[in-house]
Amino acid sequence: YVVFVEKALSLLNTTGRLGFILPHKFFNAQYGEPLRGVISAGKHLAKVVHFGDQQVFENATTYTCLMFLEKAANQVVEVEKVTDLAAWRNGKPGVVGTMADSAFTASEWNLSVGNTAELFERLNRMPTKLVDVTSRIFQGIKTSADKIYIVEELERQPDKVRVYSREKDAEFWLEPDLLHPLIKGGDSKRYCITRTHRLILFPYIMYENKPGLIKASDFRSRYPLSWAYLLANKSYLENREDGRMKGDSWYGYIYPKALDVMPLPKVFTPDIAAHSAFSIDDTGDIFFTGGVAGGYGILFLPEYSREYMLGLLNSRLLEWFNKQTATQMRGGYYSYEARFIRSLPIVVTEKETALHSRMVALVEQILSLH
Repeated sequence: YVVFVEKALSLLNTTGRLGFILPHKFFNAQYGEPLRGVISAGKHLAKVVHFGDQQVFENATTYTCLMFLEKAANQVVEVEKVTDLAAWRNGKPGVVGTMADSAFTASEWNLSVGNTAELFERLNRMPTKLVDVTSRIFQGIKTSADKIYIVEELERQPDKVRVYSREKDAEFWLEPDLLHPLIKGGDSKRYCITRTHRLILFPYIMYENKPGLIKASDFRSRYPLSWAYLLANKSYLENREDGRMKGDSWYGYIYPKALDVMPLPKVFTPDIAAHSAFSIDDTGDIFFTGGVAGGYGILFLPEYSREYMLGLLNSRLLEWFNKQTATQMRGGYYSYEARFIRSLPIVVTEKETALHSRMVALVEQILSLH
């Protein structure tokens, strides 16, 4: 649809107008940046009717808007946000307001109108963002073979763990050293991680302070049970992505990212959630995957308290701010991807202040209750 908008703009005469019903995802998506640039460069945007997660079409889940463009430049853009589709169809307007054309650039578009527009702008102008107080915001592990690497714990003994493998529909004994508790996005709520019986087989160790795939000779001698399990799945593992994994590294993850930071204490957020659901892993033993069912880990710079930041991130105010900027999905769910949360405004206070101490004390109390 991006190319249709660009083509239609090129066909307009000097007084021409056009209207499209189209997905509003390009407002915030990376692929939409060139189209946002074309529209903003000519100040073509005249009006937007934003339906949020309201479903306009029957039997199809889509996230749409009405967008009206003009060939002539506009200094002001009319914005309407619809939260009750049935009422809107019967003539009741949504939240209506205007925004300056300067708010629409090649960067992400955030529509803020109504009584909350001033609050949003005030928060957006705050100089310190989440990315400024973190050393890393990272996505979870992507194995490309979850049915093999992710297993379910059935029984644990001091030197071995009996697990169920979905891929083989069978039980295996594995060494515990390479198994880590695995959570999904839905296992995280505000301040609380629910542990399950899921484990992930992690075939990596640190070599000279860098994570590396365990050498085959070491694997066979130190972890014979896990090596035998991987060998039973060798055909599948080495043929991932048209044989890309054939060779000495056939038993490794196809996207070996975040391996060095995954075992560290961190704050976790689901990739998608209806409400802020930031939780804390204060030992670093919890692993998670990337993608829709996974999430993101956050490492704060040493001068900032994880507990203080956790209190801010789980606040209703920052939840509301994220909902103004993030991709919206059906059922009231929003994206908590790194590209959205990295811009959350953060109030930095000295650790010695009463406000900071009070926040930390409250968060520690909530964590202990959980």
